[in-house]
Amino acid sequence: MPNILLTCGETSGEHHAARLVREMKALDPLCEVRALGGTELASAGAEILLPLEKYAFMGFAEVLARLPRFVSLERSLISLMDRGDIDLFIPVDYPGLNLRLARYAKAAGVPVLYFISPQVWAWGGWRVGRMKPSIDLMAVILPFERDMYRKAGIPVVFAGHPMLDEMRPIPGPKEAPARGDRFNVMLFPGSRRQVFERMFPALCGAARLIRKRFGAATFTIGLAPLIREEAARVPPDMRACIRTTRTGIEELADASLVLAASGTVTLQCALSGTPTVVSYRTSVLSYAIGKSLVKIPWIAMPNVLARRRILPELIQSDATPERIAKEALSILDDPVRYRAMSADLMSVRNLLEGPGGVKRIAEIALRMASGEDASEIERLFDARSDRQH
Repeated sequence: MPNILLTCGETSGEHHAARLVREMKALDPLCEVRALGGTELASAGAEILLPLEKYAFMGFAEVLARLPRFVSLERSLISLMDRGDIDLFIPVDYPGLNLRLARYAKAAGVPVLYFISPQVWAWGGWRVGRMKPSIDLMAVILPFERDMYRKAGIPVVFAGHPMLDEMRPIPGPKEAPARGDRFNVMLFPGSRRQVFERMFPALCGAARLIRKRFGAATFTIGLAPLIREEAARVPPDMRACIRTTRTGIEELADASLVLAASGTVTLQCALSGTPTVVSYRTSVLSYAIGKSLVKIPWIAMPNVLARRRILPELIQSDATPERIAKEALSILDDPVRYRAMSADLMSVRNLLEGPGGVKRIAEIALRMASGEDASEIERLFDARSDRQH
């Protein structure tokens, strides 16, 4: 009976991890998964040892302010691995904690299957080589990551992006709404509390300005699992045209525009073909440190994948209601640009396709938990993928 430890630190990673747990349990109902996670992992059948909501923070300053909490978390997870009954460790993204835990797990003789690569490509490829001693097999969800790890000598598999199984292809590009049309704009202010608190007022302010031009527009705030309803206090003058939902991703198909904080949701917007304005604010310290380290010119994943600017990005002092609304209105007022942006977003889907999806990763996880060698698993995976192509 495989005994697996899984750790993730934010909701998008947990969402994919929950699908992985379901697939593992479908293949082996006796498989036991213990986790740092939240409600989605619990619903998938994992035993939640430590609740995700206590640790879902992003940014250097934000984590530093809660350092004792994270030190205690790390000690608790190391203590669990020291008991000697873990057959496989699956860290999910969240490198600040997970890379240290992976290093410890390897030293303790626990195989490590890293699911969803940290975005080390954004910080400079030199960091990849440092990961090699800590990881048995990397399961990536972005195609260009495979070559990066292979060059570093780290066994790696790419089975496609998990989102492709959840979001069906759309039949064609979306068309811009006419001035008098009733249409909906989705607002995604972020999945972490500190991001939400910074972005929510800016997106509501932008919605107010959009409504002055498009009087029939309505707005829907997509709330992430860790964001409480009471955090979304809609300004009194906007309550008649703004509502909240927990099913924002499912509603993207009917949306005409999205205003989103940078994050996984921008890729979901791309797969729905919905034109999007991306914005982001963090603390002054976190921004200064991040700006000095990040080596790529984009923050929105559709832009990173396409290696060009499809979606407009507004960061820090540019992420104001006025600038966000200006970008949004320039898209809505230009039907040709609107349709071209939607078509460009649709093309991102082709970049994410791979063999087998999460089910293949679940098979790999169970084989590693039973003691199979990661390099041999990689070789067989590649051979099987080649036959399918």
